[in-house]
Amino acid sequence: MHSEKDHSGYVCEPVRLARQSLWGEENPFLSVCRSLPGEIIIAFLLYFLLQRILVPVIGSFVVNMVLLPLFGEGLIDFMTPVQAWFEIIMIAGFIAYMRFAQRRNYAAMGFIRRKWALWYVMGFGCGLALFSVAMFLSVALSGGSIVYSGSLSPQMFFAALTGWMIQGMAEEVDGRGYMFLSITRKHREYVGVLASGLFFGMIHINNSGATVLSVLNTTLWGFLFCLLLVVTENIWFIGALHTAWNLAQGNVFGVLVSGNDPGAAIFRAELTGENVLLTGGAYGIEGNAVTTAVVLVMIVAALLIIRKKERDRV
Repeated sequence: MHSEKDHSGYVCEPVRLARQSLWGEENPFLSVCRSLPGEIIIAFLLYFLLQRILVPVIGSFVVNMVLLPLFGEGLIDFMTPVQAWFEIIMIAGFIAYMRFAQRRNYAAMGFIRRKWALWYVMGFGCGLALFSVAMFLSVALSGGSIVYSGSLSPQMFFAALTGWMIQGMAEEVDGRGYMFLSITRKHREYVGVLASGLFFGMIHINNSGATVLSVLNTTLWGFLFCLLLVVTENIWFIGALHTAWNLAQGNVFGVLVSGNDPGAAIFRAELTGENVLLTGGAYGIEGNAVTTAVVLVMIVAALLIIRKKERDRV
């Protein structure tokens, strides 16, 4: 891995490359945009423009004017993953801003080409393993059950997989590729971690069934994804982990995904009891204390790995 030291110590490759992309120091407007408040405001503006306006508007137009006439009513069963496909608009929008407004190349956004497929496969496996641990612990502690559903066809599984691949990477491009790496161009890494995690928690605060614990967990996930980007030095791993976590929730175990109904699934998991600390309530497993514990363990592990990288560079 290519890395170097500067005033902040160990620097992972995407952070180093993002810092090299700084330009226009004499331009007051660019200086404001690169300030901490400026980067945060731009992140929220881009997110709401792309995710809340363009994605639903363009998606609705294409579905109603193109896809439904072509495929008929059978498309309705696939509507959830089809809607996720349109989040490629968010990926394209953030990448376009980073490429042309910030003049960052793709490596400076986290898209390191070296062994990218291997990193993606490892991230996907890590996501499946993490959620399986959280799922089985939650079932055991709540007295719930997991039964075979058989409602997921191969076609639906493929549609769900591709939808989560786009959706997972979209949230990593905006939260880590843009927010974390943009802020760390002029600020210490921990500032980028805090801002990215809080941003990630805030954009999920209005999800159905959201609670204080669910927002805390989502914020912790944001912290973890930043740390894992530093550990792996690429965005492929965390994009795949994010994808696999959501796929396992919604279409493998059939539980709510951040408060949203997942639709068809291979299994159907039920978390019983009235203790929302174990069940997650209407938000799903991401809103329970087991997920909190799993994420905290992963954060500690990531920090230990980063600490070892720092010592190895001495």
